[in-house]
Amino acid sequence: MLERMRPSDALAAVGRLAGQHGLLWGTSGNLSARVGAGRFVITARGTMLDTLSQDNLVLCGTGDSPEETPPEASSEIQVHRRIYQLRPDIQSVIHLSPPYATLAACTGLDLPTDLIPEPVLYLGRITRVPYIQPGSDELGRAVAQGLGQESVVLMENHGAVTVGGSVAEAFRRMEVLEFLARLVVTARSADLTPRGIGPDAAAALYRSVYATGRSSSSG
Repeated sequence: MLERMRPSDALAAVGRLAGQHGLLWGTSGNLSARVGAGRFVITARGTMLDTLSQDNLVLCGTGDSPEETPPEASSEIQVHRRIYQLRPDIQSVIHLSPPYATLAACTGLDLPTDLIPEPVLYLGRITRVPYIQPGSDELGRAVAQGLGQESVVLMENHGAVTVGGSVAEAFRRMEVLEFLARLVVTARSADLTPRGIGPDAAAALYRSVYATGRSSSSG
């Protein structure tokens, strides 16, 4: 499926999936993937991701020279570029503003990743960065630094960024993040207090999966 597609085809498929799964609104969000040494493709400005096609992808460079930033590239190109510069292991960056994860980003709502197995395995520690002007290099640098060696960043009053070793992995993390946020918001609305499995059980679960050499793309 996604794992077997070329990066550009996988991005188009993810755009459609994101729309089908309720993760999009308007022209929010942007997607990218590496396509070779020092190069990546990113969605164009104003693209509706659920109708994404090859024509809406712009080839860019990971360097800082002006010619590596085509004017039609997403305004959030620096978020993607700065992550690729700091994390050579990352092959795809996804920035969306799905409703529940964005609500968590706007409120400071804590999202414990030990409530169910999937966040333990796919998300790791969720980091946060304060609100910074969208489209700015300052935001790009803050997100890349805030991400560190993790896989998920919440940008306050903005949305979320997930990364991965493939387009499929980055998207899976976004899906899991949104489900976790929805779970926590729903519990709060019903005046319920979810109980996590705790750090020891979470660590044991992680070891039981990854000690066998399975990747995070495993089901």
